[in-house]
Amino acid sequence: MMNCVKGGKFMSLYKTILSQAWKATWRHKYLWFFGLFAALVGAGGEYNVLFRGFSGDSEQQIFPGINKIAETGVFSGQTLVNIGEIMRNDPLSLLVLSMVFLAILIIIAFLIWLSVVSQAALVDNSAKHLTNKKADFKTGIAVGTEKFWPVLGLNLIVKFLVYLIFIMVGVLAVASVPWPIFTIAFIVSIIVALSLSFIIKYAVAYTVIKKNGFVESVKNGWRLFIDNWLISLEMAVILFFINLLVGLAVVLVVLTLTIPFMFLVMVVYQVSVIAGFWLMVALALLLLLGIIMLSGAALSVFQISSWTALFLRLIGKGGTSKIIRMANNVKGAISG
Repeated sequence: MMNCVKGGKFMSLYKTILSQAWKATWRHKYLWFFGLFAALVGAGGEYNVLFRGFSGDSEQQIFPGINKIAETGVFSGQTLVNIGEIMRNDPLSLLVLSMVFLAILIIIAFLIWLSVVSQAALVDNSAKHLTNKKADFKTGIAVGTEKFWPVLGLNLIVKFLVYLIFIMVGVLAVASVPWPIFTIAFIVSIIVALSLSFIIKYAVAYTVIKKNGFVESVKNGWRLFIDNWLISLEMAVILFFINLLVGLAVVLVVLTLTIPFMFLVMVVYQVSVIAGFWLMVALALLLLLGIIMLSGAALSVFQISSWTALFLRLIGKGGTSKIIRMANNVKGAISG
């Protein structure tokens, strides 16, 4: 049942879940570390799907990083020729560049590892806090490390499939198919991509919380989504508006704090204290970056905790969609 009775009144499923997620987010602030890096693998994957789908240039939105790198010509044949020239004329410079490139690859690999570990750790620890079990940073890292490969695989699968879907839509656009066919294909692609996003959320939860195997997690995630697709959609819509409100609040806070900093910067500039001027600018930028990072980390924790709480509820007591409940109330009122 979507609602539970308390004091003769109905308590909304979503209100309960969001309240639990907020308490977990606020009381256990060490989770913000996980939230900061979990956001890198797409804590709000369904919103990325929507933004990508409704953007004007699907292909560039799918692989923005790769497109930018390709534009530099790094993958061209001339690059190999240049490397050969450097090897012959200046092998020391090539060695230095190779070490820098290797260091960058190591940093990227570490960030990927930390992001995936943080996602799994956040699912595990939030589930434990939601069920009043003990959890801490150390146990989160341990679980995240243990479940790194299956969680990474699930993320890669969903991203690959979503990208493939929108590439196919892009091909239809380039082929100039009749607009009714393109419209239908576009709508279907959005629905399928969103469904994949929900399925993977549940599959990750099955992998981390229920310790299911990779294939079993996907199957169970699929079944849970099929049985609760409307609830999943309602939850996504609620979290979307929460994201929007939080984003607006952060913008207002930043704008409010900008005014006194601008005044101080102008005062320092007028008295020609160059060092103080740049110090104020640096402090302002650091404050801005700190606000954005902290709010993003907390929001990531809240989102994943919300989905985790929903998962626990669905595999436990189950739930009923708000739309279905309202329809039943209307039906009951009419028949009554």
